[in-house]
Amino acid sequence: MKYMLCYAVMYKSAKVESEYFEKFEDAVMKYTVLCSNCSDVVLADTEEQKIIRHYSYRNVQHGCSVTNF
Repeated sequence: MKYMLCYAVMYKSAKVESEYFEKFEDAVMKYTVLCSNCSDVVLADTEEQKIIRHYSYRNVQHGCSVTNF
């Protein structure tokens, strides 16, 4: 499979899940859903061995921090 999604199942959980997709469109759709439900989501291209996008959400004492790079 060409695209991989990796995400934490629960906040502060050591358990990580991965899903693989052949079509970029399918991976992007699932990435979008996961970003609304998880604190960390990584979309990667396994053939190029590159991270395409990393989403991170933290709710801290003085507000929240969202990183999407």
